[in-house]
Amino acid sequence: MNTDIKIATRQSYGETLVELGKINKKIVVLDADLSEATKTSLFKKEIPNRFFDMGIAEQDMIGTAARNGNLWSNSICKYFCYVCNRTCI
Repeated sequence: MNTDIKIATRQSYGETLVELGKINKKIVVLDADLSEATKTSLFKKEIPNRFFDMGIAEQDMIGTAARNGNLWSNSICKYFCYVCNRTCI
């Protein structure tokens, strides 16, 4: 990553997810129907078998990530909403 070039934080986030996903095969990414906005679409393009679009179901996404984390993976969830509050964590 070149620190002299300024890019959007979300672009850097997406690119870093791809780098980490290539290094660690246990990383999976879950997204709540916003992969273009959150730049998790970069991960989806490079590592599609470990990307899950959960649709407009943020609370379900958190539950799925928690279950997957207990079973076999390091789940990374990306969303921005007020739907996910303390009741779903």
